[in-house]
Amino acid sequence: MRQIVKGAEPEELRKWKEDNATVPANLAYGALHGTETRAIRRQMLVEQGYLCAYTMQRIRTEVDCHIEHIVPQNQPPKSSMRDLDYSNMIACFPGTKPPPEWNPKYPYGAQQKGGTYIDATNFVSPLSTDVEGRFHYAADGSVHSDTSDAAALNSIEILRLNHDALSELRRAAIEERVLDASLSAEEAEELAVTILSPSSSGMLPEFCTAISQVGVWYAKTMRSRNKPNATFE
Repeated sequence: MRQIVKGAEPEELRKWKEDNATVPANLAYGALHGTETRAIRRQMLVEQGYLCAYTMQRIRTEVDCHIEHIVPQNQPPKSSMRDLDYSNMIACFPGTKPPPEWNPKYPYGAQQKGGTYIDATNFVSPLSTDVEGRFHYAADGSVHSDTSDAAALNSIEILRLNHDALSELRRAAIEERVLDASLSAEEAEELAVTILSPSSSGMLPEFCTAISQVGVWYAKTMRSRNKPNATFE
């Protein structure tokens, strides 16, 4: 995961809340109209560099994602405003139509998490300032965390971030950008920095944090190749 910095709620959502403030029964996520949900998705995609908040897969348009509530809407103690709290919303892949090859329908990611009870002891939010240091990506596409970090370990399990299909996508991206690119140590270090910057259209590269971490590892390994017994393991 990479850190997401949330902005203020979209004007369309703010206005809808204002218009319905006198009828509390109307203030529910399920009562939002397409105008509001489209505005929410559009703003989240910009904030997230058009990447899924949990998996870092590409989200190209607002119809390719769904609005995920980090803390489930119905998690006890239930909050009447939790489902309308923009700071609790992120954009996740896929939208209403998952890839046809997915079996089961949602093998990993936000829908796999579903309504699982979460708190700071068992889940790391992508809004956390330290999130990028708590997940460690390897050259084979796998992701790990420190054995003492129970919340990160549980997050990997809850989201199934090491599912074979997702790990293979990360591995392929890492190989293309780093392992098969014949980079020097200096080039790998540069890639580790530049891969974290969005394009002119605001898009971050898929799996950018994983590629950056492996780029740093690759550069260190390249520099140690002349040392006795150094290997690319």
